[in-house]
Amino acid sequence: MKVLRRQGYLLTALSVMLLSGCATTRAGQSGGDPYVLTRDEIMGVEGVTNLYDVVKRLRPRWLQVRASDRSFGMTTQIAVFQNQTYMGDVQVLGQLQPGMAYQLKYMDGTTASNSLAGVPPGVHLSGAIIMSTRAPGGG
Repeated sequence: MKVLRRQGYLLTALSVMLLSGCATTRAGQSGGDPYVLTRDEIMGVEGVTNLYDVVKRLRPRWLQVRASDRSFGMTTQIAVFQNQTYMGDVQVLGQLQPGMAYQLKYMDGTTASNSLAGVPPGVHLSGAIIMSTRAPGGG
């Protein structure tokens, strides 16, 4: 009876460890804020030469336009902004070196549409990636 009880405790402990490990690590996701990539995270990605590949490796969901976000008669895209300036869709990230970014931040489509200016007419935002080129406070 004691052996069965001990095995039950061990099985429970093992299950808790396995589940907690699964809960804290997601495929394609590094630690920290799921909506922000810091300079350390960006520069820590080996073997990439552009920001598109950084995002693809660390936050692949940022690059996906959801079917529910599509608007009839409009181009739906994930927009890229440098500070507050609209640059284009996510393909622009392929032209930017990782060292150019201090931080990358993801914003959902509704928030981006309501708070970011400069999006061309006929473009519906599914989301936005904002690249900060300098530390907060201009440093």
